Amino acid sequence: MQVSKSLDYAVRSLTYIAKEKASVFTIRDISQKQHIPQNYLAKIMRKLVQKGLLSSSPGPEGGYSLRKPTEDISLKDIYEAIEGDMQLIDCMEKNVVCELFDSCTQRSVWDHLQLHTLTFLNDISVKDIADNRITHKTK
Repeated sequence: MQVSKSLDYAVRSLTYIAKEKASVFTIRDISQKQHIPQNYLAKIMRKLVQKGLLSSSPGPEGGYSLRKPTEDISLKDIYEAIEGDMQLIDCMEKNVVCELFDSCTQRSVWDHLQLHTLTFLNDISVKDIADNRITHKTK
């Protein structure tokens, strides 16, 4: 599995906004500070606004601001804003039944991986990342 560039940029942008003291951020500022192409970032920011994670305001004093507290924005929220619903393999799409559905021995593995991945992403907030409070647990 690989994290898309769009998802990486979205998380980076929101984390940057969470760490800084300003309340409104321009695409140019985020682009320069996070080394993200402005045109690419503009598309990402539109998706984050559409999903209710950011607010946008036009004009010379305008820009983007958080719509929710950083502890209420999870990585799952960001993932879904950028990528849509998680579907690790094609046969897990909604309303699609694979011809091997009843005899598939892999389905439970992919179901578990997806469930655990979504739970993991839901448990980490932008605030956790901004505060560098992510710990790796090993068995």
